[in-house]
Amino acid sequence: MKLSPHATTLVAEFVGTFLFVLTIPLASIGVGSLAPIPIGFMLMAMVFSFGYISGGHFNPAVTFATFVVGQTPFRKLLEYTIVQVLAAVCATLYGVIIVGLDVPAPTTNNNLIKIWQAFCAELVYTFALANVVLHVACSRQKGNDFYGFAIGMTVLSAAFSVGGFTGGAFNPAVATGTQLVRCVTMQDCIPLAYIWLYWFAPLGGAFLGGMLFNLLDTYEAPPANRVADFH
Repeated sequence: MKLSPHATTLVAEFVGTFLFVLTIPLASIGVGSLAPIPIGFMLMAMVFSFGYISGGHFNPAVTFATFVVGQTPFRKLLEYTIVQVLAAVCATLYGVIIVGLDVPAPTTNNNLIKIWQAFCAELVYTFALANVVLHVACSRQKGNDFYGFAIGMTVLSAAFSVGGFTGGAFNPAVATGTQLVRCVTMQDCIPLAYIWLYWFAPLGGAFLGGMLFNLLDTYEAPPANRVADFH
């Protein structure tokens, strides 16, 4: 028995998101400040593994960026987002089984300056991630062999840059899954109070990334009777 093509994309997104999100709290506990390394490499592995099936989004912001540039229909945007958030919740619950209830979740505090800093950090690095995804996986160079490496290293670099003071989510599914499970299991709902930030900032960054891609990707294929002037 085989799944339908539509079902395979959703299963691929679920499994890839699950394994990626599971790595985030476990790495944060296991190796502390070096957590961005396993996180970035796991994302790279998942993108290389499932990219040919589902596109390897594993992130509602990435899916939204592809929607902005017209490469993902609205129904697929909704389906992917639901699957990604569900996978993140399941991954965090599985993480609780492994390391206990105290699973870290991205958060800030009620200091307006800290909130602004977190918002700006999440926005600009999701903008960077969306740009990388669109240019290496959705543009005319999408046939390359380095797309997964570029995407994984972007998240690794972003997490090293600002993860220490914003939680470094750059992914609404990661934030929602960890914040929700922490609220339910630990009765610590302070991170969940900032869920709006970890949705609006990444989606804003993804939107800006999509707009920039639309401005820059102006290539038109040469007519069949002409030799392309590039390699």
